Amino acid sequence: MRLNLFLARAGKGSRREADGWIREGRVRVNGRPPEGMGAGVTPGVDRVTLDGVSVDLPGAHRYAAYHKPPATLVSRRSQGGKKTIFEVLGERARGLMPVGRLDYDSEGLLLMTDDGSLAEALLHPSTGLLRRYRIWVTPVPDPAALRRVEAGTTVEGVAVRPLRVVHEGAEQGLGILVIDLAEGKKREVRLLARAARLHVHRLLRIEFGPVHLGPQRRGTLRTLDPNEIAALKRAAGRFSKGAR
Repeated sequence: MRLNLFLARAGKGSRREADGWIREGRVRVNGRPPEGMGAGVTPGVDRVTLDGVSVDLPGAHRYAAYHKPPATLVSRRSQGGKKTIFEVLGERARGLMPVGRLDYDSEGLLLMTDDGSLAEALLHPSTGLLRRYRIWVTPVPDPAALRRVEAGTTVEGVAVRPLRVVHEGAEQGLGILVIDLAEGKKREVRLLARAARLHVHRLLRIEFGPVHLGPQRRGTLRTLDPNEIAALKRAAGRFSKGAR
């Protein structure tokens, strides 16, 4: 097994991240630096360490859905004293990594797993997994504002358009929109709203591919059921076939 894949399957990060650790000299195989970026290891025979800590493959992968609360960072390191999801989850998140991101003020569904290969495949643009968000905005959007959201905007130098925009109505002076995206670029939903001259007061991710947030309470972590896991692996399989 290639060393970067071993590290990914051990839940330490993506294969790309593992390549960076190997280049930085943070990884050892049987106490020695690996022989090149394509080095292989035999699980259960070779001893692999990252920053001096032994790395082992888990007996079975974990797949979970987290209802991320607002005002938390999807990061292992705090920035400016802001609380991270790993500080909130503690031991419940041991060995898990997030599949993608939600920004500090956003909330809702965040997939977490120790299966680095699956996480990497799910995030690849070619997989095209649906991301569905519900947002509360001011002013309550009129037809012209909805057309501006549907027209899209530019994110990180790339033109983006939502797959679908639905106006669900209003409550307490806030308009409610559901926006479907096929790719998760940084702050894409907020930038779409800003381009339509709408201010986002609350942003909630309610679906990621075949996984739905549903009635899951804020701050809870639930194990995915076998049907959800199988559906995610089928989506990852589409990426694998397209990458050949």
